[in-house]
Amino acid sequence: MTQSENSPIIDRIESLVEEEQRLWHDESEGRLDDDGRQRLAIIRAELDRCWDHLRRRRANPTAPDVIDPVPWPPNDLEGPEPEPPHLEHGVHGADEPAPDPDVPRDIP
Repeated sequence: MTQSENSPIIDRIESLVEEEQRLWHDESEGRLDDDGRQRLAIIRAELDRCWDHLRRRRANPTAPDVIDPVPWPPNDLEGPEPEPPHLEHGVHGADEPAPDPDVPRDIP
């Protein structure tokens, strides 16, 4: 892969770095508003993508420019459900009295 083939991506990186440096300077001077901070986050993400793209192209010039994203696996465990109250477990029959929590029991 020649330098000229990488030139568009390098030019894009340089442009983003210049804008990022300007925004960081504004931040250090206390002049960056919420829109500027949001733009800074977008630039940082775009720079990560550009550098990753350039590294892939340098490692394998025949690699595709766009890689299909890997999907997140399904999450069957969104977290534990709240513990139901003891008597709602269905352990005690309808005709049995509820156990007295103040009475000690022999539990093996």
